Amino acid sequence: MNDSREHLNPIIKEIQDWILAEERAGRNVDINRINERLQTATALHNSTPRSDFNGLSPEELHNAMCHPFNEQCVVSLNKLCKEQYDKIPLVRQAIYLMNTLSETELKLTKLGWLPLKTVAETYRLGQPEWIIEEFKSKRINEYDANSVWMARIILDLLGWIKTRKGTLSLTLKGKKALLDIDSAANEILRFSLIGVGLHTFDGNEDGRIGNLGMAYSVWLLNKFGSTWHSGEFYQEHYQKVFNFTDIYNIYETRVFARLFYWLGLVETRLNKHINPPYPWEYRKTDLLQIIFSFKRQ
Repeated sequence: MNDSREHLNPIIKEIQDWILAEERAGRNVDINRINERLQTATALHNSTPRSDFNGLSPEELHNAMCHPFNEQCVVSLNKLCKEQYDKIPLVRQAIYLMNTLSETELKLTKLGWLPLKTVAETYRLGQPEWIIEEFKSKRINEYDANSVWMARIILDLLGWIKTRKGTLSLTLKGKKALLDIDSAANEILRFSLIGVGLHTFDGNEDGRIGNLGMAYSVWLLNKFGSTWHSGEFYQEHYQKVFNFTDIYNIYETRVFARLFYWLGLVETRLNKHINPPYPWEYRKTDLLQIIFSFKRQ
């Protein structure tokens, strides 16, 4: 986030103006009165919505960063039923992998990837990926089907699967998770948003871009997503808060082209009504309002 000292300047100025006004009126200004005034001014500042935060106050933005998707956050995750979780492509893929492993262990390839048959079956449950559909790939590898790879990473980081001697299997923790599919699906969804470093899928070492402030990205999509917007549009709004150097559209790729797309939160299109290079554009789907609740619009 931008340096907080610049946001303190209006408070300091307000205190200074108040002290001068009090002294001109002949009223005594001691440290206790200054502290009281400072606390009042700071509380007002922190609770006042800001246009550069797209309607969030500094306090709300802080909670979105530090306590994403919980009760303190303006964006929270809803508890869904099985039929609703089944609508989320990435969750479907992860649950399918778990169910597959509950029936049999999987022998991995020599390089440690999932077998092609499992990749193909899991891929079909998710969103079509451009590199696979464009080249009409008959053999789908896990490293090309990034959503399948993502599903596996989530399960691995949750401790629900393990690899031993080239074989992938469910852990005891994973078997227990399968006993309550709704809770497992909710945990998969939550972990996809805040538990996996999206820089895993690209060569850029800056892991902050996109991973930091995921709840704010969801807020942006809800605010602007009723109409088509380019990734650059969302990146500009994101960078007003998180001023990271991003000349390669890393934010768009990580958050919109990958995660939000894999979760089914956005539909995409290539805008060919302008001069090339044609930008990808994004619009929210009905799933956004099913998965998330927003304390205010």
